[in-house]
Amino acid sequence: MTATAQTYAPVADPAETTADEPAAAPTDPAEDIVVTGSRIRRSSADSPAPLTVLDSGQIRAAGTQQIADVVNQLPSLAVTQTNQTSNLAGNAGINALDLRGMGTQRTLVLVDGRRQVPAIPGTSAVDVSNIPSSLVERVEIITGGASALYGADAVAGVANFILKKDFQGVEANARYSASTRGDLDTYSYDLLAGTNFDEGRGNVSVYAFYENQPGLVSGSDRPWTADGYPLYARASSSELYGILDHNRNINTADAAQVILGGRLYAVNANGTLRDPILGPGGFVNATPVDLAGNADALGTLLTDGGEYNGRYDGWLLSVPSERISTRASAAYEISDALKLFAVGNFARNRATSASLQMTSFGSDAVPADSPFITQAMIDAAGGAIPEGGLRFARRFMELPQPRTEYDRRLFQGAVGAEGDFTLFAHPWNYSAYYSYGRTEQRIRDVNATAYDRWYLGLDSTRGPDGSAICRSTLDDPDNGCVAQNPLVPLTQQMIDYITYTSHWSKSTLTQQVASAYVSGGLFDLPGGAVQMVLGAEYRHEKNDIGTIPEYDPTSPLYDPTIGNSATPLVGTYDVKEVFGELHVPLLKDRPFFDLLSADAAVRLSDYSTAGSTTTYKFGGEWAPIPDVRFRATYGQAVRAPNIGELYTASSISGLWITDPCNAYNLANRTGRTQYTEANCAAIGSAGTSTYWVYRDIIAQGNLDLKPETAKTLTLGVVLKPRFVPRLSIAVDYYNIDLRNAIDAFGAQTLIDKCVDQSSLDNLFCAQVRRDADGNLDSVITQKLNLAKYLTRGIDITAAYSLPLENLGLGAGAGTLSIDANYSRLLKREYTLDPDDPTTITEYAGVFGTPKWKGVVRTTYANEGYGLTWTLRHYSPMRAATTITADRYEKVWTPDVFYNDISGFVALTPQIELSGGLNNAFDRKPPRIPGAEAGGANFELGYSAGVYDVIGRTFFVGLRFHR
Repeated sequence: MTATAQTYAPVADPAETTADEPAAAPTDPAEDIVVTGSRIRRSSADSPAPLTVLDSGQIRAAGTQQIADVVNQLPSLAVTQTNQTSNLAGNAGINALDLRGMGTQRTLVLVDGRRQVPAIPGTSAVDVSNIPSSLVERVEIITGGASALYGADAVAGVANFILKKDFQGVEANARYSASTRGDLDTYSYDLLAGTNFDEGRGNVSVYAFYENQPGLVSGSDRPWTADGYPLYARASSSELYGILDHNRNINTADAAQVILGGRLYAVNANGTLRDPILGPGGFVNATPVDLAGNADALGTLLTDGGEYNGRYDGWLLSVPSERISTRASAAYEISDALKLFAVGNFARNRATSASLQMTSFGSDAVPADSPFITQAMIDAAGGAIPEGGLRFARRFMELPQPRTEYDRRLFQGAVGAEGDFTLFAHPWNYSAYYSYGRTEQRIRDVNATAYDRWYLGLDSTRGPDGSAICRSTLDDPDNGCVAQNPLVPLTQQMIDYITYTSHWSKSTLTQQVASAYVSGGLFDLPGGAVQMVLGAEYRHEKNDIGTIPEYDPTSPLYDPTIGNSATPLVGTYDVKEVFGELHVPLLKDRPFFDLLSADAAVRLSDYSTAGSTTTYKFGGEWAPIPDVRFRATYGQAVRAPNIGELYTASSISGLWITDPCNAYNLANRTGRTQYTEANCAAIGSAGTSTYWVYRDIIAQGNLDLKPETAKTLTLGVVLKPRFVPRLSIAVDYYNIDLRNAIDAFGAQTLIDKCVDQSSLDNLFCAQVRRDADGNLDSVITQKLNLAKYLTRGIDITAAYSLPLENLGLGAGAGTLSIDANYSRLLKREYTLDPDDPTTITEYAGVFGTPKWKGVVRTTYANEGYGLTWTLRHYSPMRAATTITADRYEKVWTPDVFYNDISGFVALTPQIELSGGLNNAFDRKPPRIPGAEAGGANFELGYSAGVYDVIGRTFFVGLRFHR
């Protein structure tokens, strides 16, 4: 078939592609193609914006079907939603991309240049795990100036997945991978078949893929998360904070822990008291804790072993998932001016997240008049239980492990036409398509705890016959409440009362896109033909976001005793857009002007929800000599709020939070400011001694949201010295300044920032509700047009390939190639409230945002076999900006390197065997607080976000093709 604008011929310039195609044959410089970042056909070397490319060889070398795992190795990507980060962050099993660390909602994902339907209703996040790696020909990534070209969600850039097309023959792959510790077994199979017909004018191809990762890997399965955890501590304010390691909290024991008469006891299963089994160091708190009259010690006591469980036991380090994907495509060329195509794909993804069983951190209490309190306990307390009851701490391991199950189905189909013609004596082309996509997501909670029932059952007393009953039963004998005895293992009747498995919720998203453009030359200049693009696009999205029936007050299955509340919603919007692009080649092949060109693009959008917006981009290139080329782009990017941000109905759920005004936080919280103590005094909270409290979190949308706007700048130079053949180097500076960013702040952030400001009259306190005594009651989490992002950095790419016969090793000696892709983060400044300079936080060098991040690949390739060594690097990081050398002994993690080794050998012309090791030397996470769990973030559930928490893994694969 004749190449067209959508054919996407390979990109050849290594500097433009981060040198990721050392083995590819050079493309004829005269060949004009379409690459991501422009709809104008031009030489692949002629682009003012830096373009990063991953080819199919590199993807295969990684040995994974999860394309996100490969793409996320690039330094321009921040680690985000993957199988190893999504356990408690929500939407387990989704693999999304986050360019420049600015959020998945600001990274636009395309497939063959077409917008994809989001995987999560109410959002714009695309699940790239629906694009199996063996179907990908290459991935093109562009940052800066992309919004004017592709529309909303491209604030940080675009990732374009280009799939195999016009395929003829059969290709089949089978892969198996696992951890060398005997878990994380993953099986995958795929089949691609295609054929040309009618003398090559038409093509039909089909694809099917299956992957299953059924096993569980929890925190207790790895020594770095099972053997206690490190924390910063000091004995007095005159000392520096040091690292205290191997800590276990007293409240993690299976047996209830109680303090009676100033002494810590454990409660046996029969209710008798005994001494607790501490670790070899006993109580290891840096500052000794006085147990006399201090029931809150249950929340702060630490030991280094004994009968106490790990902090991360039960959290999944990788979520189990099962994926199915199918795709069918057809194309037919009627003439050069009319080529028709159609494509359809279906994907299904099932995944499960899990969490720890319910834990009481020491703030819950058995009432003083409860029959569950034994005489021995009363005696140990000195003859009477305090009026507030007997407080206890324990982890209820007898409860079934709670989990959330996700079942997603996605369909997307597209039909279109494209062709070539002549106008103004210049070549022109056009492309038009219509796409329809639908995502359906079902969610249910399994073995969840109904906390309202728990607290009803915990409030026990004696009934008329002396037996234990719920206090509420005295007024309502038929309420079904089952009194809870938390001091001993719960009975099955107690468990059945406080746990539940919900029905499925169902949410759907439909997206329709109609897009067309025409492109071609207008007239000639000394540098070539002036080319333009004119196009229009219409997009309509509708979300029907359901909720679990037991949480919905409008449903007949609503259960108010669970303690969660949510209502469904329907949201819709559409956007009409026109766009244009201009390429002006001013000079070419002149002294001091081997190339001089200018580019511009503009997009006018009209949103039914957010009104009219304008995005634009200007760019240019100048090559004084063929060896050196300078490039620059400047533009404005706009993102309108999505349906979830606008319309999310009010929902109420619970979360364990801590009050920054409690005594411990006032003395030890690292983020406190000079205003915190005075603000807390003004609040006058009565509950300053309790650390963890379980409170309502109210999530709701915001119809007053406006579009966010970013100014983007890139400046770069590309070096291809003629005196060193096959060497290319590119250095690019980027600057993204995002204002009025649409952000939701975590409940704990809102609570902390409320009291950290110069006054309590601030927008954070408006989201925090306290009762008449100043105690936390609930928190409202809502999207706001408030935050500001400022991100600056330098991308460095280099590539060199050497045929070994040039060293005198003879013909057929193979080729050695090296390519490096590094990024130097200069600034990642986040301003929570631009009107308050105290809310500016610099995240460069904090977990998840290393100042240096890079990947270096060294490949030896020969006929029929090859070997690749990949070196991944993270520079030192710290857990928070407040951890500084003047207050802490050990601030930074070390430089961390991961080594991946892979290779392949052709057993026959049709059969290829591959295999390899990832994290070949089993590099463990550093022992800096939080890093041991991968670079933890509490509000995301201690998810692994930076460092490898799985350890060494291996893979083997078999490929058949003919």
